[in-house]
Amino acid sequence: MLMVYLYIISLAYAVKYIKEGSINTYYYMLLLSLLTIPLLGVFLISADLENFPFKYKSIENKKKIALFISIFNFLLSLFIFIFFDFSYNQFQFVLEPHNISEYPFYLGLDGISIYFVLLTTFIMPITILSN
Repeated sequence: MLMVYLYIISLAYAVKYIKEGSINTYYYMLLLSLLTIPLLGVFLISADLENFPFKYKSIENKKKIALFISIFNFLLSLFIFIFFDFSYNQFQFVLEPHNISEYPFYLGLDGISIYFVLLTTFIMPITILSN
């Protein structure tokens, strides 16, 4: 629930910065989307969705949902990797929403952590396929 709250607050700050013209629209929410897309997959897999037109009860369909979400997350991390500027020495894709009660929440990628993000999102579809 905290992630949803942070996502909504960050979206509000993104709209504010976009109106000011001080931030690129797409780069602002990439890291937060990289965190919240798997939460969406967890919700789809764990929720009891009997009333929906799709049947998510079988194990194969749950694996398909997990594979789709993890591949989408990997493609998002590839997008981040492609637009990462390796000549810049500071954090990039920084998300700094202020005034989120007592919790300081900062996201950013540097030159080493971009490889760890890419490796983690690359391994997830492989592990889902190997099961």
